[in-house]
Amino acid sequence: MSINEALRELYRCGLVTYQPDAQQLPVSGFLGVQAAAVVLASHEIAWQQALEAAHMEPGAAAILAQLAPALADLGASDMLVLARALKALRGRPAEATDDAGFNVSARHLMGSSKVLSRLSRPMLDALDLPLRLHAPSPRYILCAGPSEPAATLLIENPRAFENAIRSGLSVTVAIVCTFGFGLSYLGSELWADDGVSQHDRPILIVRDGTPPPLRQLLAAEKVFLWADLDLAAMNIFRSLKGAIPQLRMSAIYEEMVPMVLDPARSHPYAVLFDKSGQLSRYPHDSAAPSPFDDEDLAMLQAACSARAGDQEAVEECSILRLGAQSLGVNRRGLAEM
Repeated sequence: MSINEALRELYRCGLVTYQPDAQQLPVSGFLGVQAAAVVLASHEIAWQQALEAAHMEPGAAAILAQLAPALADLGASDMLVLARALKALRGRPAEATDDAGFNVSARHLMGSSKVLSRLSRPMLDALDLPLRLHAPSPRYILCAGPSEPAATLLIENPRAFENAIRSGLSVTVAIVCTFGFGLSYLGSELWADDGVSQHDRPILIVRDGTPPPLRQLLAAEKVFLWADLDLAAMNIFRSLKGAIPQLRMSAIYEEMVPMVLDPARSHPYAVLFDKSGQLSRYPHDSAAPSPFDDEDLAMLQAACSARAGDQEAVEECSILRLGAQSLGVNRRGLAEM
């Protein structure tokens, strides 16, 4: 019945044609579809003309035409300058783009560092440009700790990183922070690959102490992750585990699991708490188990399936007490809660 009514509505609107019966349904299975006329805006026409005038290869031009919405306030002359600059950049040798994306963009595309970051990945492919140019800014990593740390603790948020320093943990443990989900790009092993361009490698900034190089910190026998207790953090763990096989969840989660059981110390996945999209992006019950999941992660994911807690809620005394241990030390008691 729903399909029949939909067909009637399409027929009445003139979007499909057929020989109707008494109920305005098709007499046979043959339908004609009336495609809607596409009317291009003036800036879309101007951008297509600029690409053509710049002699952009037709396949690349068809993809770059999708940039038009970002050019609505650009004049035709500037569009032509941009199209010619993109055409010229497409033909440059690889060494011309062996630099940070913002630098390449500013030096070749009308003095703007932002243009390459506005291009989609298919647009970069069409221009034969490396995808790394899409990265808009340097990748900084904050680090603190002694020259011979007892363990390495990866921390999601810079405020929690500072809390760990205030706790005194960095006297014995190396702590590393890369600002939220930025931590997960370490899973691509950029830190370990000598063949990776120097412009793509994370830049280590020492906040306190004399910690060893990043490669050594991530290759340590004891490497733990401490992030928020939410579904996104579970995904960060999986992305890192491929490059850091010895990675374990931090024992600091021992303090956080009881929080999500208390409505006064936890929150739902809602807009106010900046977590509204996590339930749809990281469904905990529909995705196939990851090969990087372990018992600790399974327990934590179950704990934060409905409510979450942020790592900044943990007291500094607990950070100091638990920061050098893996969660497995205390997991049995938590599983029984």
